[in-house]
Amino acid sequence: APRNGAALFTSLFAGRPTQVRVEQQAIRFDAHWHGARADAARLAQYRQVCGLPDTGTLPLLYLHAMAMPLHMAILSHARFPLRLLGLVHWSNQLESLRPIANGEAVDMHCTLDGIEATERGQSFAIHTTLSTGGSVAWRETSTFLSPLGRSKSGKKPAPDGSEPDWGPPIAQWAVAANAGRRFAGPSGDWNPIHVSALTARLFGYPRAIAHGMFSAARCLALLQQGLPANAPLALDLRFKRPLLIPGQVALHTVQGAAPDQGTTRFVLKVQPSGEPHIDGTLRLL
Repeated sequence: APRNGAALFTSLFAGRPTQVRVEQQAIRFDAHWHGARADAARLAQYRQVCGLPDTGTLPLLYLHAMAMPLHMAILSHARFPLRLLGLVHWSNQLESLRPIANGEAVDMHCTLDGIEATERGQSFAIHTTLSTGGSVAWRETSTFLSPLGRSKSGKKPAPDGSEPDWGPPIAQWAVAANAGRRFAGPSGDWNPIHVSALTARLFGYPRAIAHGMFSAARCLALLQQGLPANAPLALDLRFKRPLLIPGQVALHTVQGAAPDQGTTRFVLKVQPSGEPHIDGTLRLL
């Protein structure tokens, strides 16, 4: 099992650049963790914080939290060239091919294959697979961006014409100021921008911001209610704007018509501005 409890804070203040030289961009990592099991206490806490029932199988996004120590083993490695401070979790695509029982052992495999230059900065993806009995049960691609710098223009991107008519929200809720600390325990993500207003201000935020994966889990607690139990699912998440906490959010959905039946597109909007916090798609496989 990875042993990197202090890796986050060590890496946050390591003297690494936000953009690396071309010759450093071809770096590759492989990381393996065999026989990993969910910690029962942390799993129960995760369900409580996210409002998820105990179905006897691991929640869709808890598996991402289980894999985080392996991700950190890569990002905190002495040869990982990018600065951890300022990395943005840009998007997440995953497929749950079959349910994994609460206490089931899984074999994890993570790869990071190169760093790419984009208009917004340098990005990389961590590919994770969880296998049981020799076959893949769950897989995801988490994409991260090391931005060139925050835009000072304040301009919003032009609409791309694909925005649906969302209509009224299906749910609205408040996100408490301590949501970051409550989620950090069971998820293992103690990034200081999430846990308190004081530490968030050190990194340029006026208040703490919500974990994107916490917001996504709260959405799934509602979106999965009408789906068949333990159905194979695909989830595509795009993290748009930070949610300052305390704050208010509203969840909007659009159901796909033929040939996209079984697909739900959703957006979680910050209130009262209406800016998107998360844009996602959930579909039956």
